[in-house]
Amino acid sequence: AYPTGGGTSEPGFCAWSSPDLREWKPEGMILKLADVSWANGDPWAPDIIQRNGLFYFYFCSGSAIGVAVSDNPVGPFHDALCKPLIPYEEDMSSIDPKAFIDDDGQAYLYWGATFDGRLFMRKLNSDMISFSGEKKTIYEFDAHAYYHCEGAFIFKRAGLYYFMWSEYNWTTLPNLEEDNSYRVNFAIASSPEGPFKRVESRVPILSTDMARKIIGPGHNSVFQISGTDTFIIAYHYHHGDEIRFAALDTLQFGSDGLLWTLNPSETGVPPVPLSCGLTLDGTGPFTHEDAISFKAAYPSVAHKLRLVVNGEIVMEGSPSPLLNWNNASSGFKRVKLEAVNGSGSVAVSVPLDIDINN
Repeated sequence: AYPTGGGTSEPGFCAWSSPDLREWKPEGMILKLADVSWANGDPWAPDIIQRNGLFYFYFCSGSAIGVAVSDNPVGPFHDALCKPLIPYEEDMSSIDPKAFIDDDGQAYLYWGATFDGRLFMRKLNSDMISFSGEKKTIYEFDAHAYYHCEGAFIFKRAGLYYFMWSEYNWTTLPNLEEDNSYRVNFAIASSPEGPFKRVESRVPILSTDMARKIIGPGHNSVFQISGTDTFIIAYHYHHGDEIRFAALDTLQFGSDGLLWTLNPSETGVPPVPLSCGLTLDGTGPFTHEDAISFKAAYPSVAHKLRLVVNGEIVMEGSPSPLLNWNNASSGFKRVKLEAVNGSGSVAVSVPLDIDINN
């Protein structure tokens, strides 16, 4: 987990890790703003994504977005460009990045915070630190006298793309009456480039519950439990003071694929132990002549491992902590490990995204 704050008084970003989504430990600072030459504002709203064995950490400083890189999810990270990826905007619209890689390997960056209902998108190249094409307004609500939106997020499920954002007033005390309006909304599309359709009968999906003092919930992210159709939403809220709490809850979908309104649990999600993992032994991009090595972690009861690439099994055999994949064809590959035990149950790793060039 990569919060805006919580762990140090020095300007920068920290990480927290968990083996089961219940017990959490601090991993310390992963990026100091003192090491970012162009940074001239408070740090907030980071996002992280993996490709070719590297981790790309998108972050804000003031109203500008940067990108840092590391071969370890807990850093240390270094500024990849020594300049903003998205330059400073006086209207504070260059904040809240969200990176997304689709199944075909095309990457996108979504961002924005505006008072007229606009959020933005631009295609990323496979290096994850440069753009192709032009900036696009990905969502535009019919603005009225006051419509603030921020915190863009996108995920994919069963062929649908869910675009989420937080809206209305994010202020803290003493403006509690206004802060009640902060909430999470969503729209859907059949493409990551939209057009996104807002489903009025199902929105917002997360909003203030004054009776329970769950106030101003918002700026969410979503992740999938590997090998399942379970999607977890992470968000923050407060009880009417300056302290904000991080929360996890399970998203619910209707038979039509649309999200149901979420009733915050305040207890989190049940433990989800990590039982299967896959990491690259090295970094890419690779060529089709390379032998690509992976480090595998799996349950002791596993009697068979499968390497699955773009939905097809490319390797299958006895458990081993080191796997080598040879003669891979060129293109974008989404790779996961499946560990099968004697009863046939399967543990699945978080997928890795890899580029293989000619």
